[in-house]
Amino acid sequence: MIGVDDPKPDSFSSRVSLNMVTNVLRTVIMALVGLLMVPYYIGEFGLAAYAILPLATSLTSYFIAIADSLSSAFTRYMVIALQKGDVEGANRVFNTSFFGLGKMMLIILPIVLVISYASPYIFNVGPSGTFDVQFLFLMVILSSLIVSFCSCITSVFMAYNRLHITYSGRIVHVVSQVAFVFLFFFLVGPSLSLVGLSYILSVLLYVGIILYYFRRMAPEIKLSRRHNDSSLLREMGSLGLWAVVDEMGALLFIQASMILVNLRLGSEIQSSFAIVANVISMMNTACAAIAVTAIPLVYRCYTEGRRDKMVLTLDVFSKFVGVMMAFPMAYLLIFAPQVLEVWLGPGYDGLIPMLWMMVPAQVAVCASYPLLQVPVMYKKVRGMAMLTISLGVLNILLGLALVEFTDLGVFGVCLAWTVTTLVLRFIVYPVYSSRLMEVRVWSLMRPMIWSYVMFAVSLVPCAVIGYFLDIPATWAGVILSLLLMFFVYMVVTIRSAFNESERREVLTYVPGPVQKLLSKFL
Repeated sequence: MIGVDDPKPDSFSSRVSLNMVTNVLRTVIMALVGLLMVPYYIGEFGLAAYAILPLATSLTSYFIAIADSLSSAFTRYMVIALQKGDVEGANRVFNTSFFGLGKMMLIILPIVLVISYASPYIFNVGPSGTFDVQFLFLMVILSSLIVSFCSCITSVFMAYNRLHITYSGRIVHVVSQVAFVFLFFFLVGPSLSLVGLSYILSVLLYVGIILYYFRRMAPEIKLSRRHNDSSLLREMGSLGLWAVVDEMGALLFIQASMILVNLRLGSEIQSSFAIVANVISMMNTACAAIAVTAIPLVYRCYTEGRRDKMVLTLDVFSKFVGVMMAFPMAYLLIFAPQVLEVWLGPGYDGLIPMLWMMVPAQVAVCASYPLLQVPVMYKKVRGMAMLTISLGVLNILLGLALVEFTDLGVFGVCLAWTVTTLVLRFIVYPVYSSRLMEVRVWSLMRPMIWSYVMFAVSLVPCAVIGYFLDIPATWAGVILSLLLMFFVYMVVTIRSAFNESERREVLTYVPGPVQKLLSKFL
């Protein structure tokens, strides 16, 4: 899957399908790992001890947010420099971001050490040992920070539209992490500290892969203090700072909700909520897997000053992502009993109401994913950051109020998240982005409306099929029925929801064999 050849401008757009296929493969593997490892960990540690794993990764998100947000700002400058052919500028951006991120990591490290040490005394960790919890938190956070730091390298792949290299490296990263867990558990026995060790070893393997291909693809970019530009760092840092605030606001949603449930309702209830949060996270990853492939194309349009083409690309990608994800979400809700049983075993029907409350909001989340880079691209992140963090705080306050002053319990947290998420993704993102690009807000909200229409329409045939046919609660039954129904859905949807020009555009996003297959039905 990993391959490098000389970047060619005329083949730039044609690599979208390769990037998308690789990222979808990565997402499928991550989803399978998430699906299979949850019951495996529950079986090895017990439900109460398992809760500490998603809690550790959730807390990690707050540290990653700082690094990833700065990296997003740095990537903007790298992509524009390389797409303009400015090698000197690319060296300035690379070295400035490398040393800037390095300093930031050193500043964060003491905080990471303190949080890791205090973690078993802050959270309800069940029967887990103190050292195991501390080591797990430390390794999970450090491994995630290393991945974020590598963005100063992977931004080169973004600029050349070679994202498949990054995604292939992440596939190796995920698979090796699971392999290390199985190996250590087989040799030593289950231990949270060994899970943490698996995280750090697999990320080091990932670093080795991307360094190798970075040197092959961009030998002209070299590490040099001479190119470390303090004035450029201030410029990128200013943009990155507001990107950090924006990302922190985003983390006041599902991650903060999980912590709220743990602190106010206990580890047992948080374990159930964590499973639903894991489903939401997998959906986010699946949406991002498709939407992120639009970023190089959008930046190219921005660099060349082709606003109309940029708006068209965002419109089609938003519609494509939202409409494509609408059916799996509808399938999940209708066939939740079978999905939960085959995934976790019997006895998890209590999760179904939470899924019904939270999954519909994910339609707006998926359709709005392509818009996330617009404020960064236009260097206007401050306003978006303030709106995001305000709604994030509202999510916490509303969730806390519903827990403390009503009998809703965990469902109050679900309701608070759903309401605030819909406001942010369905209203705030398209309105703010449309003002930056000076286009009608309808052009950015239309893909979301189409996505919800297809989501509502999808519920009907799924419900009818579920009523007349008894889908078996087996992996084969669930996967085969989903794939068959999804294929029919995509053929009908592409014909009805996309006009001719949009269909041609959409077909360029899928690999050649799939293009030929779909073309027979369109």
